[in-house]
Amino acid sequence: MTQEPSELAAVCVQEVQRLHRVIVDWTTGAVPDTDENFTPFAEAFAPTFAIVNPSGEIEGVDGVLARFRERHGERAGRQFAIRITDEAVRDLAGDTALVVYQEHWFHGAQEQSVILASALLRADPNRPGGIAWLHLHETWLRPPA
Repeated sequence: MTQEPSELAAVCVQEVQRLHRVIVDWTTGAVPDTDENFTPFAEAFAPTFAIVNPSGEIEGVDGVLARFRERHGERAGRQFAIRITDEAVRDLAGDTALVVYQEHWFHGAQEQSVILASALLRADPNRPGGIAWLHLHETWLRPPA
């Protein structure tokens, strides 16, 4: 069943927020290192997912999942946070949306870096948040110092 465009846009923005909360919880060790806690991240991505990292490297889903699994607790005790801003759904086509947003990374109260991201997302009721991540392209607006 296809969602209404405004509903799909809202769900996509919610998914961007959700996934980044999962990233923070995992990398700070706020959740235990279990398959159950890894699943909300791992199952968000389509099998063909690819990311273009801010450095320009292209990485497929297998690499992303392996790298992220290893990062559990790497920011433990550091008051790490990601704030998502400037979310905009740029294009909707059927059950697919292009979402642009900024990621502001904080350690304590100090902003460390800012990333501009463009994510291609598709409605998928079998994925966490009801969305599958198809492609993500990130660009530094302000790299970490």
